[in-house]
Amino acid sequence: MARPKAPRSSIRVKVCVSGVAIFLYTGRSIPTADWDKKKCFIRTAAGGTTTARIVKYLRELEMEIVDLLDQYHNGKPRLMFLELQERLNELVDNPRNSFSKTHSRSTITKDTLVSFTDFFIKDCLSGVRLSPKRQKIKPKSLLTYNTTKVYLTRFQEHIGKELLLSEFNQKLLDRYSDYLIIEGELAMNTHAKVMMDLLQIIKYAVQLKKIPPSRLVELKFDTRREETDSIYLTESEIEELLKISVFADPIHEHVRDVFVLGCFTGMRFSDYTTLDPSAIRNNRLEFVQKKTGAKVTIPIHPMVRQILDKYNYVLPEVPPNNEFNRIIKLVGEQLPSLHVPFVKQITYQRERKQVQKMKYEFLQTHTARRSFCSNEYLRGTDPMVIMAISGHKSHKSFMRYIKVSGEQFADKLEQIWAERV
Repeated sequence: MARPKAPRSSIRVKVCVSGVAIFLYTGRSIPTADWDKKKCFIRTAAGGTTTARIVKYLRELEMEIVDLLDQYHNGKPRLMFLELQERLNELVDNPRNSFSKTHSRSTITKDTLVSFTDFFIKDCLSGVRLSPKRQKIKPKSLLTYNTTKVYLTRFQEHIGKELLLSEFNQKLLDRYSDYLIIEGELAMNTHAKVMMDLLQIIKYAVQLKKIPPSRLVELKFDTRREETDSIYLTESEIEELLKISVFADPIHEHVRDVFVLGCFTGMRFSDYTTLDPSAIRNNRLEFVQKKTGAKVTIPIHPMVRQILDKYNYVLPEVPPNNEFNRIIKLVGEQLPSLHVPFVKQITYQRERKQVQKMKYEFLQTHTARRSFCSNEYLRGTDPMVIMAISGHKSHKSFMRYIKVSGEQFADKLEQIWAERV
């Protein structure tokens, strides 16, 4: 009922499709008292010829709607969302429906996808577009959108066509996805990240009324991720790393020390490389994580204390992420224990592939955080305690960091059994 509190009300049909509600105005009306609120339908009464005709009309309309929805979900070819919306409105034969008005008002933007991505980044930097928590987005968080812009530019060059925002459809999205995976050789998780970034850009275009909301419903973004094999360092391997005394360059020692600090704090690279001495209070580190904005308190491990003492509590500057990764591999290469093959399974070009290298070749900044979580988990520390230190918000995201082998789990169970005796 369009007006449930009025003596008489018109009848409208609500059709929910992919989270979007479409209202169809039937042009029929009945006394409000004849409406059954529980069944959301007309009360049937013997002898009511007028009511019977409306009931018959609504039942036939219902069958036609169901048929169109089946064409949308299962048709070959499937109806696009805009086509479905138009066909639904044609059923009630009302040219002055909300769809017609919206459709006639819609403007076709001449923005290209790349130029709008620039506009999106600019609005994020200036604070016009805020994060879901209504906070200004940090410049470092926007680097990923700049990468997405690079991929879009390369894709345009690849197909020899400029991508207009108003013309971007599922066919082009699928073609872009194929380009990233096949020509770009992006791993599955990297591809998912690019797709999620593009989704945010398209959502902003809808918000600014550059394209209709129905376009967002039509587009299906492939954001599937996979669990990948990643290394972590055991406590004995970290201790060996700390014992290295010969370095090709002083910066290598700085990288090693800061990396080990990360292994015993669970901090992210952005946090353990910019540690402020004022964050140290009462033998604990208290700071706000740069990525999430969450406040965490971490007790200072004896090895962390040793490193802090070495630099008089002011950690040395270290190079950016990529250079840091290169150096920590060179340092790790000095450990015989890391000269063992490690097989990493990962999806490239839609094929599950095995990449085998020496363990030290997989060392990177995030290995430190993963090592902390895995080692504490093996030690039997309550996962909730580890999550409070690492700043993980969900058990699911935390478990992605636990890179423990089946053999290690078996060793742990044997230890538990031995302690029971």
